[in-house]
Amino acid sequence: MKLFSILMLLVLSSAFASKDSKSYKVAISSSPSNLSPFFSTDANSQNINRLVHLSLVDFDLQMKPVCRLCTSYEEIRKGANYSIKFKLRKDIKFWDGAKVSAKDILASWKYFTETKKIKSIFRFAFGNIKEVKILGDHEVELVYKSYGLDHLPNLVLMKIIKVPLYDKVEKVVLKHIVGAGEYKYGLNDSLNVNLISLTKDLKDLNFVVVKDETTLSLKILNGEVDLSLANISPRKISYLEKNGNVSIQKVSGTNYNYIGLNHKKEIFKDKNFRRGLSLLIPREKIIKYKFKENATISTGLFSKPFKELYSNKYNDDFNPKLAEELFTKAGMKKVKGKWIDKTGKPIRLLWKCTNNKFILELVAIIKRSYESAGIEVDLVVQEWGTFLRGLKRGEYDLFVGKWVGFTGPDMLKFAFHSKNIPPKGANRGYYVNSELDLLLDRAETKNDRDERNAIYRDAIDVVNNDYAYINLWHPSVIWVMNKCLKVEGMYPNGNMLALRNIKNVCRSR
Repeated sequence: MKLFSILMLLVLSSAFASKDSKSYKVAISSSPSNLSPFFSTDANSQNINRLVHLSLVDFDLQMKPVCRLCTSYEEIRKGANYSIKFKLRKDIKFWDGAKVSAKDILASWKYFTETKKIKSIFRFAFGNIKEVKILGDHEVELVYKSYGLDHLPNLVLMKIIKVPLYDKVEKVVLKHIVGAGEYKYGLNDSLNVNLISLTKDLKDLNFVVVKDETTLSLKILNGEVDLSLANISPRKISYLEKNGNVSIQKVSGTNYNYIGLNHKKEIFKDKNFRRGLSLLIPREKIIKYKFKENATISTGLFSKPFKELYSNKYNDDFNPKLAEELFTKAGMKKVKGKWIDKTGKPIRLLWKCTNNKFILELVAIIKRSYESAGIEVDLVVQEWGTFLRGLKRGEYDLFVGKWVGFTGPDMLKFAFHSKNIPPKGANRGYYVNSELDLLLDRAETKNDRDERNAIYRDAIDVVNNDYAYINLWHPSVIWVMNKCLKVEGMYPNGNMLALRNIKNVCRSR
């Protein structure tokens, strides 16, 4: 037994020794769907492309737009006219050594909007740009057809690239694209993506897909994976945290989990009922025991990292007594422990849910709480495609939703404005509030960012106070790594640009 312990100690010591390898192996949960910047729609594809290609702007740790390829930018708005002027960095080169200039911004825009050889999925967004004016070698102005709150954030997706063989090939594929980022693609397949560093300060990154969390945990523990960005259940995170050879880094996340309500249904037209349902959710216990403290209670769409938009005014503690009072105010009665509506019918809610195991566990807890209070719930579990189709058609009373990847207040209009009810937009709760519509429309008329955000904060108050959604939580961004590694400046949206900031803290030992 003593010999076995010594051998295990030697194995772990070897696995976690500070080694000066030329690359880091990084685990992800799923294969990037398409590595071409013209078609990268999933999170892993977009994040890997952030490392390979440069865009004019990106977002900082407080979810504010910041320059990447530029030194500064200026939004210009005069009446109905809108443009963004950029001063470009002069030190950026493409992989072939050519310097990036204003002409390359124009060329990239043409690649992203052309309809012959590429037909990018993003061509419609960038089709809003009616002209790219070259004002100098390193100064350019993007002139839009009209103002849109999402125009600046969307530029994160327009990578500045070259396609030298564009006129010679029938179809543009990944190997034809020349970028200007700090990495370029090496060999890759469905389970591995290799990024080759183009600077001596950065190591190569080898992304490996590991879908099973038990397998992933073992790979982390025995040193086969240096760092994991993959989805790991809170239970496994808690287990790994107890292992002294593993480092866990966390940051408050921007992803937003909520319960969607079908506002077309008569029962949800009374805010007292909507609020009562919120008060029956034991959020603190769920976060403590299910998330293992790896989430924060949500007080609205925007979490704390959104410094300009975060509000903590609406935080519903678990309060069944107050919920009963609100149900009574809504005209409901409790008969033999069950709530009945104004017509005398027992209240039964249809809850649609995907077949995700962890989500089902959370729904089961809330369902039990509702039923203990006298609200009957019929849970229907569906695969994602069927679930989404039913959502868009309003075939539900309740559902658990998640918004990911949003970067600013344009999400309010997308999710809550009455003009964005499906099939046009994502107001899948069929929520209509004229006060909110007026605020969202008025905000878009303001040139001053501070003035605009003040109106958006008022709009956020309307959404929260009216229980357009029932707020749940914001899961933390969690990266698990070799104990010798440290990542400085993790992003709340999981942005992989933080991988440029990996430090080996064991080298000096």
